[in-house]
Order: sequence, then C-alpha cells, then structure tokens
Amino acid sequence: MTVTVESRERVRAPLSRQQVLAGAVRYVDEHGLDALSMHKLGAALGVKAMSLYKHVASKDDLLDGIVEQLWTEIPVDPPAGDWRQGVRHLAGALRDLVHRHPHAAPLLNSRPKILERPLRVCDALLRIMRDGGVPEQCAVALLRTIFVYGIGYALAELSIPPQPNHVAEDEVARVRRVTNLLTPQASDDLVRTALLVCDGCDMTAQFDIGLDLMIRGLDAYLDTISVDAAATRN
Repeated sequence: MTVTVESRERVRAPLSRQQVLAGAVRYVDEHGLDALSMHKLGAALGVKAMSLYKHVASKDDLLDGIVEQLWTEIPVDPPAGDWRQGVRHLAGALRDLVHRHPHAAPLLNSRPKILERPLRVCDALLRIMRDGGVPEQCAVALLRTIFVYGIGYALAELSIPPQPNHVAEDEVARVRRVTNLLTPQASDDLVRTALLVCDGCDMTAQFDIGLDLMIRGLDAYLDTISVDAAATRN
C-alpha cells in the first residue's frame, strides 16, 4: 500500500507522559483548573481522551502530575552563597512559580502526594544550612516556614483585587477610596488602621521584609545558642 505525503503528515508521534503533563499545565493556565477534563485536554493535544490513559491513570493522577510538572521549574540546587541566600532564592522561586501559574498553583497545597523533586530541593537547602552551622531542627523549622510563606504569600497576592490606577491621587481622594471599602459603621480608629495596613502596600517589598524578619530571627537565635554554649564551657 502506498503511503501518501498527506497521510504521513496525519501520523502523529506518540505522546509521552511529560508532554501530557506539560499540555495540562498549559491548558489550566489558559482555561482554569475547573475547566480541565480528560476529554478537553485530549482535544487540546489532538488525541482522544482514552489515549491519555496510557500516560495518566486517572484525573487524580493527572492533577498530581501537574504538580510534578510545576516543580520542574524550581531549581534543585540553591545558588552559590550561604544559607541565607538559599532561603531567599527558594522563597522567591516559589512565589514566582505561583504567579506564572495562578490557576494551577492551588494544587501545590492541596495534593497529598509527596513528590521526589521538592524533597530534593529540601535536601539541598538543608545540607547548606547544616554546613552553615544551623542546627537541623532549626533548619527544618525555617524550611517548612519558607514553603508556606513563598506559596501562601503569592496565593494571597492573587486573591487581592487589582487596585485602580489612580493618577496623582491626593490624600483626600485616597482616604475617600479606602473608606468606601469599609462598612459605614467603621470607627475612626479602624479607618486609620485600614489606611495604614490595607492601602498602598508594595507587595514585593513586604515579601522581602518578611524574609528578613525570619532570617534575622534565626540569626539571633543562633547567637543565643552560641552564647549559652560559651557560658556552659566556662
């Protein structure tokens, strides 16, 4: 039987699991997580839904695979430097990951499966922290906090309604805008608190401040341990 050029062009190379997962991430990025189905993903990839089951066992396996795919974007090894730079880099990478994939990012916190890559990320940073003199118990506690902080902070950012682009907004206009968001019963003290806490926040600067507080807090604790150890020796 003669195979025409047209028929050869219709022959599609078989999909791999990685291609299916990458396609799922793209689909969720574009359409949202609620829109994802095996049928719709298959159509987006140019195959029937049943073909996907060669690579993913179920919808749950597909969701776990999306998380697996997201984690490939987080470098395993921290950048050169001390553990503080590693902590900052990981927190920033997690935050950036959520912003790149806002629709898929909630899966990072909701899927129960423990994946190998985030464990490798943890292992690499824990090794640097231990080498830097951080007791393992302290290193683990900070690492757990960084995971929650990096992902959770970014998810919180995504939940904040976009602020209107005010041109040359004066103080009176700012006060009126914020008070319009409050209940009419809000006291003057609460209005003032809202103006201080809820308006005009640079989220990136605030993120860095939070990291500074955690790192300085651990540094202070390590200094305390050193002082206690020196006192014990004396």
